[in-house]
Amino acid sequence: MTLSPFLLGRGMAGRAFQKSLVLLALQHPDWDIRPAVVLGRGRKLEFPPPTPNPLLLIANPHGLHARSILEGVRAGFKAIAVEKPACVNLEEVELLKPVRIPVAVAHGYRQMWGVQTLKAMLEAGEFGEVISIEGRYWQSSAAQKALDPSAQPHPWKNDPALSGGSDALMDIGVHWVEAAAFLMGEPSFKGTAWLSYANAESAHRDTHVHLNLEFSKGRRALASVSKTLHGAANDFEITVVGAKQSGTWKFMEPDGLWLGRGGSRTFLPRKENTLGSMQPPFHGLGWLEGYLEILRRLLLELQGQDGGNYPELKNNLKVLESLFSLQRVEP
Repeated sequence: MTLSPFLLGRGMAGRAFQKSLVLLALQHPDWDIRPAVVLGRGRKLEFPPPTPNPLLLIANPHGLHARSILEGVRAGFKAIAVEKPACVNLEEVELLKPVRIPVAVAHGYRQMWGVQTLKAMLEAGEFGEVISIEGRYWQSSAAQKALDPSAQPHPWKNDPALSGGSDALMDIGVHWVEAAAFLMGEPSFKGTAWLSYANAESAHRDTHVHLNLEFSKGRRALASVSKTLHGAANDFEITVVGAKQSGTWKFMEPDGLWLGRGGSRTFLPRKENTLGSMQPPFHGLGWLEGYLEILRRLLLELQGQDGGNYPELKNNLKVLESLFSLQRVEP
């Protein structure tokens, strides 16, 4: 089956999509994945792609994602993969709800081995009653910029029309929230978001966020999200707090889980290699693993096969609707 990708965006996410397609072509030579055609930023998608099974990859600025999805649907694309977030406000959530073609959202962390294994353990009842899901996603980009004002700025992120009017919450916080909702098995929630703008490069760019989410049956999710945590690298961490035991996955230790039971703590190493690059454990591709796995599942669905669970638009919009509706508390 011939697949014809078209790419909007030239940044890191766009390159991640392209690299993933190259690896998928190696894994599945029978899929006949053609090289991606890179489209210029701002190009309006008004043409019907004159190629078999056109696939649209959206990696342009956040504030353009919803518009690009809708244009891609109207232009006749058969499937779409979009960098997170799929949209940036409640109005766009409503505009995207009628979309019916397969659309994958690049929430790679929830598709990696650690979160998938925690989900399987939850479904098997190994944690018992779920009390809460807690964790963090810490980076240091705002802290670095505050110490070195001459560092390269991100012009589009300083424009609310392109960035969507937020930074830490909607650029990286959405990753953590999507993973927590996936583990809870519940895309809808209530709660609060406390936002700080310390070291912000521009007025609308929140840099440190506390999330307090309320799911059904009294279950909670608590997270610290930051772009101004001095010394942080790409510290994504998520913990299931259960009545029987706890389980923690850290992106910085991607091929293992820390399990707690009573006063003991043990390390569970990954042994399987069926996800992402299908490399042996401890020889993976870091955050690219999630992109690769999501695209693989989307392309399976495009070919009429079962793609299994992946962050698809319909369910993701419920997560975003809840996130946009949180009560915001600001200093």
